[in-house]
Amino acid sequence: MAGEIGSLPRPDRRFWRSVLLPVVVIAAIAFVIWWLEYRPGEEAVSPLTGERYGAVSLPARLVRAGFDVGPEEGKLAPNFLLPTLDGGELRLSRLRGKPVVLNFWATWCSPCRREIPQLVDAYDRFRDQGLAVVGVNLQEDRDTIQDYSDDFGMDFPIPIDHSGDVGREYRLLGLPTTYFIDRDGVVRSVYRGPFLETVRDIRVQGAIQQNELLQRIAEIME
Repeated sequence: MAGEIGSLPRPDRRFWRSVLLPVVVIAAIAFVIWWLEYRPGEEAVSPLTGERYGAVSLPARLVRAGFDVGPEEGKLAPNFLLPTLDGGELRLSRLRGKPVVLNFWATWCSPCRREIPQLVDAYDRFRDQGLAVVGVNLQEDRDTIQDYSDDFGMDFPIPIDHSGDVGREYRLLGLPTTYFIDRDGVVRSVYRGPFLETVRDIRVQGAIQQNELLQRIAEIME
């Protein structure tokens, strides 16, 4: 019996190296990716409510009869909760009753750079009449956003969509994308990508033409 046991073959080292070791390495990498993606990080959870930042449900009292929730014209704008550049947080539904210009942007976006001064001017002009401008930055770090904000004098709230969850909820196809939302929370118009403007009778790709921006703002301030 002892001789039989002693004669059992030892595990093949090549099997461990060629099969089991790669499996272990892949499993470890998958775990790290999962942990980085789903663990509650500094910017992932609201310290006030414990909710995860990103798209959140619209309170039932704000869901109007006959209206669906969605990023399309004629629907109620999807709600979200995000941290803001100034260290606070913003919940879109808290702005119900105000006309809202919701702009998605990033510092690397050239058309954004051209249109942001117009949004700043519009906010300065109409903020006392209740207009809210919300500039959602997509997945950039605070230092980069802060320098950019200081350069352009962006005094309106700047929520930061670190995970991209809100951008996905709004089905962004590119930047900049701007939603004009009326006092009842209904999306009145949507602009995806850079707008056409007229320069010396030549149509070029550029930012929102100022008079067109004002017209859209007038629609949501009725």
